[in-house]
Amino acid sequence: MSAEIIHFPTQPTRAARRLEWFAQQRSVLLAIGALYFGLRVGALFFDIAVPPEAQWHHETALALAVGGGYFAAPGDPAIFTPIGWPMVLSLAYARFGASAVTLGLFNLANALAIGGLTLALGRRLFANEAAARSGLLLLAISPLAVTSVPLAGPGLFLTALVLSGCWLVVVRTNRWHLVSAGLVFALAALTEPASLLVPALVFVLDALRAPFTWRRFGGVLGEGVLVLGIALLATTPWTWRYLDHPEAFLARVPAAVNLGEILTRLGTAQLAWSALILAASASALMVALLQRRGPGWWILPYAVLLGAALAPAPNLLAAALTLLCLPAGGFTIWCWQRIAERRPKRPQ
Repeated sequence: MSAEIIHFPTQPTRAARRLEWFAQQRSVLLAIGALYFGLRVGALFFDIAVPPEAQWHHETALALAVGGGYFAAPGDPAIFTPIGWPMVLSLAYARFGASAVTLGLFNLANALAIGGLTLALGRRLFANEAAARSGLLLLAISPLAVTSVPLAGPGLFLTALVLSGCWLVVVRTNRWHLVSAGLVFALAALTEPASLLVPALVFVLDALRAPFTWRRFGGVLGEGVLVLGIALLATTPWTWRYLDHPEAFLARVPAAVNLGEILTRLGTAQLAWSALILAASASALMVALLQRRGPGWWILPYAVLLGAALAPAPNLLAAALTLLCLPAGGFTIWCWQRIAERRPKRPQ
């Protein structure tokens, strides 16, 4: 007579129970949100050196708020600088007063919008609550994102616009979503012209998400043309006068630089954090390729990073690094799951 020992399912490991707690408990999400909000409120009281770009935007917004002109001389065609952020900031100054409090609260509102969009995009792109929460946690402690709150630079505003436009494209169910995305990317283009690369790359990604058919390709192409067409049309009132003066436009465009040179402009803490996020995102990409994961919206953060690399711009890179917190968070959860699945060997 023989007998076979049947091993019944064992209890989950401690790491597995902690991962389940992290993904399901509402208190965890509230704690991450409190950390996210608290660090940014605390940043308003930091003594942070103001870079020249932020000072220029502040002074230009002040001039617009009191009814001054945007150009050095009225109608001067020799100067072109994207008007999006100074124009929006001037509206806040005109309504609530030109002060550091107004600037801080406005940037704090942008930061909160970024946090909500990051969590929503994480849930949509990876269909994993733990990965979305981990990405939000990484963004919450990002030195680059925290130290931007008291400054008048356009980084937070542009990041909120890029994430909003991407969200509208990803969840679109009707033409109004596309029209709204076009207007959002138009304002992003008026803040950073290189932002127009983002919707183009997003629709290329959308075309690759499913098996090729001419009908689907035509539909995605038409939607992309609609979004880009609306964006270009909406920016025309500020750009048409420079069509006959291309040298005026190029006079304010930064000299060509590469992605590495932009990264070196960051502080030590910001550079170290950016390197960590890039390394974790690259590891997440390798895991996805080894698992033979097909094209999908999970590639979206890498598409935005590609746009920042093709047309190097510090503010667009900030938006890309924000989105890259999502695959970095996903890689963290993947490592956590591998640890949780390890079990001690059974005694012989």
